[in-house]
Amino acid sequence: MKLRGVNCRKVLSIYFTFWLGLLGGGVIDYFRGFSEPSTPASVPIPDYGLFLKVIEVNFTFSLVIFLLDMNTVIQRIAILIISFVMGEIAFTFGFFIGLIGTLPHGVLEILGFSLVAYAGQNFRSKNNYIVPLLMGYLSLTVAAFIESSLTIYVLQHVLAQHSLCLNTILTQ
Repeated sequence: MKLRGVNCRKVLSIYFTFWLGLLGGGVIDYFRGFSEPSTPASVPIPDYGLFLKVIEVNFTFSLVIFLLDMNTVIQRIAILIISFVMGEIAFTFGFFIGLIGTLPHGVLEILGFSLVAYAGQNFRSKNNYIVPLLMGYLSLTVAAFIESSLTIYVLQHVLAQHSLCLNTILTQ
């Protein structure tokens, strides 16, 4: 299946590699006991500086993924390892909180990384890599906005509800 020079099957394969690593890191973190669900999670304040920091981190990571186009296997291993570590970090305060903190922006962010990785694979060939690269960076920019604003509000709401439920259980 093709969409404007993009092989959707290859992009989905990269996409699922990211999610496999991310969720795998969260599951390993859960079973190894690194998670501290009782520890209060600090949520940053949404502002323009946070948006720029997220853009900086995402674009740096995407540049590394793009430059690892030498070999698809090396690129996939790097993606799996990095997303595995990201999963362990994201799920530090429990699997549910990690999932809630990842899903609002993660779907677009990982799609953006996948498109950039696909563009990197096609960089040396005669295939079109400009369209997936631009679509990837657009997706990363929208995901950065969601991560620096909407995700924080969702996490604040969920953590407030989680705290109320935890206090109710502890007082009974």
